[in-house]
Amino acid sequence: MCVKRDRRDNILNALTFVVRFTTAQFKDHMHKLVRRTYLLPPPSAVAGFIGAILGLSREELYKISNRLFAGSMLRSLEGIIVSLARIYKLGEDIYRILKMYYSDDPSERKEGYKNIQSVMPIEESEELYRPEYKYAIASADEKLIETLLEKLKNFDFEYDVFGGNDYHFVEYIGEVKPAVIEKSKEGYGYCPREYFEKVDAETYKIMYNTGSLEKTEIPVVIPVKFLARVNTEFIQVFKAKIYVKKDLYVVNDGYDKVFVYNVERFMI
Repeated sequence: MCVKRDRRDNILNALTFVVRFTTAQFKDHMHKLVRRTYLLPPPSAVAGFIGAILGLSREELYKISNRLFAGSMLRSLEGIIVSLARIYKLGEDIYRILKMYYSDDPSERKEGYKNIQSVMPIEESEELYRPEYKYAIASADEKLIETLLEKLKNFDFEYDVFGGNDYHFVEYIGEVKPAVIEKSKEGYGYCPREYFEKVDAETYKIMYNTGSLEKTEIPVVIPVKFLARVNTEFIQVFKAKIYVKKDLYVVNDGYDKVFVYNVERFMI
């Protein structure tokens, strides 16, 4: 579906804006006790941010998701925070296992050692420190884009907005730019792995999770998998333009082209 600008009414069909978080976490649902984060938020997370600004419930956002395109590019990142927490699963099992763990009987103590992790697991959590994104949104609903443009310019948000959940705070929102949606074989952000061709760089690092990301000046390529109905492997890229094998939708604000995707298939 290609959305075009209606020049008669001067209504825009797409926009971009910059958002920086103090910390952010966009949970990768492929992991259990390790709370890994995507480097860039999936389209559903960007759409949720937009829904909060517009005051849309989850059900209302889902109803318009088939007419909504979203994506993002990472402009800068100051670090990764990795924290460890021990979880105590209270109940009869923990008391029974702790009693064995501290028993004077060697056989009971051995059994306690074997089972202690099941009731006192360690959870690892990754957070992005001061990531700055350019969010891109497009819709066939021109009124929605027009309303969003005004709300962003006036900071007139219906609900609070966060970097993934309600303890990751926004530090800055601005640089709102009208844009158009078009097709291109180059852009920023992420693309399906099957269409990935190359990055615009002589050298780059391939990493398989955000936690291994080092402060580096060369581009970083991270393969990820987005679930929901899209259930597809993507390539996320930081600090480089992506070239793809076929034309994909991008939002073009005259400065950057950001890959965007129909939101509906990314919604859970």
